[in-house]
Amino acid sequence: MPSADVRWPTPLTRQNPWYPGQMGVPGTNTETGLRLNTLGTIFYVDPNYPGASDARDGTNPTDPLLTVATALTKCQAYAGDVVAVMANSNWQYATQTAARITDISEEVIVTVPGVRIVGVSPSSALGVYWQPIQNDGICITVDASDVTIEGFCFWNEDFTGGTGILTEWTGMAANNVQGENTVIRNNAFYSDLDYGIAFDYSWFCYVYDNYFGSIGIAALHNTATTGDPDYSQIYNNYFSDCALAISLPGVDNCMIHQNYITGDPTVADSYINTNGGSGNVVSQNSLVSTLAQYVGGNCNSAATDGWVQNFCIDGPSVALP
Repeated sequence: MPSADVRWPTPLTRQNPWYPGQMGVPGTNTETGLRLNTLGTIFYVDPNYPGASDARDGTNPTDPLLTVATALTKCQAYAGDVVAVMANSNWQYATQTAARITDISEEVIVTVPGVRIVGVSPSSALGVYWQPIQNDGICITVDASDVTIEGFCFWNEDFTGGTGILTEWTGMAANNVQGENTVIRNNAFYSDLDYGIAFDYSWFCYVYDNYFGSIGIAALHNTATTGDPDYSQIYNNYFSDCALAISLPGVDNCMIHQNYITGDPTVADSYINTNGGSGNVVSQNSLVSTLAQYVGGNCNSAATDGWVQNFCIDGPSVALP
């Protein structure tokens, strides 16, 4: 399951020498904190930690920051920085431990390229629980290249609608406002969200080892406000009873491989839709559907796609849907 696959502690972490603290700023006794490489720093976030505050430095695990948004302001472009977010118990069926009930309730915009945001919840299948703060809110908007997001459970218990992650290109390439090359892995996207992951002209994204359950409109969604999310790879994800699972009309040169999809097989375009694009490879996906339903409309292809041996309940496909 998603969260249990997050690699934490991270490999090759090295401890910097200890230095005297900076007066008035808790947590600065590790000057630049724990490093992952020559520059990269780990910034800790834990709203449940006693006295957690955004006035802290955030590099000391015993002096964490209160919010992900503040941690992102401390990150530097392509330095290998990591925002490490601690677990909480705010799940609908979880034991509501009084000290850990505050989930991540934020809507952050990532504008620093080359950062990793990781939920640290190794004992959980779903991950660190994260919700938007309003109806139709977006938990994470990626407006920077080369960002990795993993280890979270995005859902919406308190509001309606909403999106787990939006990765987008806004037309301001000179300012690195482009959500290209995003890696989204080991997350869960759960019911009450309208969209799991939305893409807008964000190329070369990797989406794998995620769970999508009962998403209201589309688990994977091409907003196409600016353009299509081409050249992406989407594999080994599980889509359970989503209104639309992989809804990416217009995409080109994507690989959609070995995903597992359940839902209403009689609904048009509800499983995989790449219609209007070109050059996509759609292979070895397991579909809880008959071949007749597959050809009849729950999947929809581009004319130049290669749909190779997708598995229905009565046999593998041999043609475009």
